Amino acid sequence: MNFNIARTAFMVEVLLAELIFLYGAERRRLFPLRYLGGIAVCILAAAYIPFPFRGDLWIFTMFTSLFAITVVCMGFAFKMKVSALISACVAGYAVEHIAFHVAKIMMHYGFMNGVVLRPLGGRVTTELVIFPVIYLIFFLTLGRYAARRQSYKQADIWFTFLSIATIMLCIGMTRVVNMLREANAVSVSLYAIIACLMALIVQFVLSRAVALRHENETMSLLWQEERKQFELSKKTIDTINIKYHDLKHKLRDMNLPPEEIKAIKDAVRVYGSRVKTGNEALDVLLTENVLRLGEEGITLTYTGNGADFGFMNDMDVYSLFGNAIENAIEAVRQVEDPEKRIIDIVTERKGGLINVTVSNFFKGDLIVEDGVPVTTKKVEEGFHGFGIKSMQLIAEKYGGSLSCSVSGEVFTLSVYLVQDTEKTQ
Repeated sequence: MNFNIARTAFMVEVLLAELIFLYGAERRRLFPLRYLGGIAVCILAAAYIPFPFRGDLWIFTMFTSLFAITVVCMGFAFKMKVSALISACVAGYAVEHIAFHVAKIMMHYGFMNGVVLRPLGGRVTTELVIFPVIYLIFFLTLGRYAARRQSYKQADIWFTFLSIATIMLCIGMTRVVNMLREANAVSVSLYAIIACLMALIVQFVLSRAVALRHENETMSLLWQEERKQFELSKKTIDTINIKYHDLKHKLRDMNLPPEEIKAIKDAVRVYGSRVKTGNEALDVLLTENVLRLGEEGITLTYTGNGADFGFMNDMDVYSLFGNAIENAIEAVRQVEDPEKRIIDIVTERKGGLINVTVSNFFKGDLIVEDGVPVTTKKVEEGFHGFGIKSMQLIAEKYGGSLSCSVSGEVFTLSVYLVQDTEKTQ
């Protein structure tokens, strides 16, 4: 079998282009071995698999087959849903196709004549210069956007459909041009570049729409769960308080030594200490957390007037403070120093502006970008990561904003709310 250098070069170009959109994806176990093994398989397939037939149809089949091999090999290394994987790989193929046609235009007009390396020739020199530039541009724009937004994380049937259509466009356009003997036409190369750019834009717009739909569905489910939790917590705390007062009366009638009665009262006193701030939803939430955090050695303090939040929906109050407290608890649990296992909540009102500040110690490194913490956790299920989003939406609902800051070992969450005085009059 003869080594096919043209197909090998094509395979390397496609693999590098696919990495632009895959580098931020979750990786499988033994990733280096899997990834390097996948690259080896792709290159060997491109270099040595024979395609004995001639004609544009068979060439089209060859390029489609080579691309399919890259998808399988990348799926062996990266942990993604099939449709998401295809979409990311197709985006890479479209970038390779754009770079290829940009290089053709540069060669057609002789822009690279002054930098041609004689041993390599004009075409190879042009591609060595143009491809890295095009790849870098797409990496800094769409590639980083895809990684930051996890654009290909959500699978959708339209992704697969659009991806197949895009790959047919990328490979088929060149074949059609060759059949018409117009392979060097600049207008055709421009058309191919524009078509691939449009396909990429549509793909990213669609990915964003899918992500927003998933986010909205998750937020709706989260709020439903919070409502159920609020109702349950309210009933539970009411029941505990009733039982506590019943027990106090029964202790009076028990014929026990005074010291035993005092010990029992001290043990159950915490269950009768219902927090009263002036807002029912906040009372339920703080009471619930004071009860459970006391057993973990975590202190929760509140300074302010719950009545200031009377203009808000009870569920919004419960969700806002609930998510803030849960995030703080998660951080404080990692702190070993007992004196630093504290969550401090302060609310302050100035006219129609209300400021909520939640402060807590934390352990380790914490990155804040655009005013919100960036999680480094790999969490696939549940509502992790949506707490901050939920609080942001509530703050915006009431004309306010949310921001976070880090000072030494202290993390501070600040939420600003604006009371619409016209609606409350």
